[in-house]
Amino acid sequence: MYLVVLFAHSIVRWVVLGCAAWAVLSARSGMRSGRAWTRRARVPGIVLAAAADVQLLLGLSLWLFLSPHAITQGVRSHYWTYAHPLLGIAVVILVHVGSVRVRRMLDDGARWRTAARFYLAALVLAVVAVPWPLAGMGRRLLPF
Repeated sequence: MYLVVLFAHSIVRWVVLGCAAWAVLSARSGMRSGRAWTRRARVPGIVLAAAADVQLLLGLSLWLFLSPHAITQGVRSHYWTYAHPLLGIAVVILVHVGSVRVRRMLDDGARWRTAARFYLAALVLAVVAVPWPLAGMGRRLLPF
């Protein structure tokens, strides 16, 4: 079970990064063009939120229950025990708070700017949260 969830977590990270980039580019495009905020404009943020939620659930299941170095069994390293999970949680918080703030705004320009800021912050944190192999603590970029 551990390897299946770890494999899924490793694949979904690319989905989250791609969705975050899409959401940022979409928001910046809408901001620059001055187009109206429509239901369709919310799609990148909704897809990003769904992908980030799935990634968080997979990650939390690894962190708390499935990992041979789960938090209940002792500390493996500062990065895996604290930094990586907390960065993942912060990404989800940014995406959801940004989505709610955008929904509550009335001005289209402010909506685009707010979406761009929150989704860009989430993208940056997601990139930082990825255990890159060159950083000395990561796994392979693709799990197969």
